[in-house]
Amino acid sequence: MEALIVRKLGDPTKPPSSDENSAIILSKNTEIPEITTSTSVRIKVAATSLNYANYLQVLGKYQEKATLPFIPGSDYSGIITDVGSAVSKFAVGDRVCSLANLGSFAQYLVADQSHLGLSSGSVFRRGNKEDLLEQL
Repeated sequence: MEALIVRKLGDPTKPPSSDENSAIILSKNTEIPEITTSTSVRIKVAATSLNYANYLQVLGKYQEKATLPFIPGSDYSGIITDVGSAVSKFAVGDRVCSLANLGSFAQYLVADQSHLGLSSGSVFRRGNKEDLLEQL
């Protein structure tokens, strides 16, 4: 899978490259994360955002320090592609959104079902705009 990987702390405003001086690289062969517990689900990330906390993480100035290398990104939405054996709240194909400490700047991530919200088709409306999750 593809993922943005922070391999060293530095300026996140510079484009990802394979240059050894670049803080961020775009990896095209990162392993797809495995389901780690019976209540975990794997999500294909459809949308994420870049925010100030992510910027500070890459600089190494955020209050919670990530261990290098790491995949940045916190809030996301996506579609569940696999579920653990004890998952009871969600099924493959469900549209979900959540916050993660790290990892949403990748094509897939794994989260516990207790951390997810399910899109009902009306929960994420903003003004007269369509539900963003409906566009997945």
